[in-house]
Amino acid sequence: MNYRIKKISIIPIQIELNEPFVISKGPLTHARNTVVKIFLEEGQYGIGECCPYRTIHGETQDGTVAAGKDLAQLLIGQDVREIRQCIKIIDKSLAGNASIKCAFDMALYDLNAKLVELPLYRYLQGDNSKKIYTDMTVSLLPVEEMVKRAVKFKEDGFPVIKVKLGDRPSAKDVERIAAIRKAIGMELPIRIDANQGWNYLEAKRALQSLEAYNIEHCEAPLPCQNFIDIQKLNQESPIPIMGDESVFSHQDAYRMLAVDGIQLINIKLGKAGGICHAMKIASVAQAAGVYCQVGSFSETRVGISALVHFSKAWDNIIYYDLDSPLMQSEDPVIGGMVYHNDWEVTVDDSPGHGADFDPEFLKKFPSFDIQ
Repeated sequence: MNYRIKKISIIPIQIELNEPFVISKGPLTHARNTVVKIFLEEGQYGIGECCPYRTIHGETQDGTVAAGKDLAQLLIGQDVREIRQCIKIIDKSLAGNASIKCAFDMALYDLNAKLVELPLYRYLQGDNSKKIYTDMTVSLLPVEEMVKRAVKFKEDGFPVIKVKLGDRPSAKDVERIAAIRKAIGMELPIRIDANQGWNYLEAKRALQSLEAYNIEHCEAPLPCQNFIDIQKLNQESPIPIMGDESVFSHQDAYRMLAVDGIQLINIKLGKAGGICHAMKIASVAQAAGVYCQVGSFSETRVGISALVHFSKAWDNIIYYDLDSPLMQSEDPVIGGMVYHNDWEVTVDDSPGHGADFDPEFLKKFPSFDIQ
């Protein structure tokens, strides 16, 4: 068999969300994702996707397509089995751009696992015994709307609720959590995510006030560049601080942990640049005795399937934010991860990550083929 990459297709897709998803950086109305398919000469292919978030990645869908065309040219003719060499080529040619790099990485891992007829979790030396349950996220909205959604998610049986915050003054966010707790009680775990919306003073006030409301952890309370205040806040906060936008890479993870800036890490394939670099982040965290969460942007079940497989390879990943496909108005994915009635998320033993887009869905969008 010829293992050289023969063709790469780059397909920008769009899926409307059921309702706008609102965080402190603004609303999102559609998942504007970019799909990458990597082909061998005999037709075998791996598939990946990314969801560029301009306020977090600094990338747009048009930008990922343009960058993807350039990256594809560099990979044509490369041996697909040499994943790290392919990723080295990608990283050397383009700084940043973690989102589109993730789509290429995901397709490489999917194809390689398929070639050896292994599910991706086993290819990554994990096993399928770990139980994984997703949370569900409440957007940053007026108090009454957030309460309604939290009540519904509790009634739907979600084991954890994640709440978007990051308003100023942060007293408004405290009011939001107080109202939610009054409506759903104190037992159901709540996680909060400020998406860098507070400054140090607002964050300190909020976290001290929220201590009484049984908060599991707080993601990204401060702007990610503000290492000095992040470190100070982490040492003072009664609620564990999770690094999200402050940890794109394993170098970021090392730096943030070394200065005692965070207690937990949120790993997203779309931030790390894919599975290869995400494993390095998980490894740094494991060496430091730190637990991790896996999260997403607005990927479909293709990207989330790869994320679930990745999660099964790491014991220190214990929190799961896998709800983005539940927010989308259609599910164009065949195979892959499955949501169960109790919100357990499972994958089967299909080779690769097991997910693919319905060909009829992809026909609705342009395909840029590099060969």
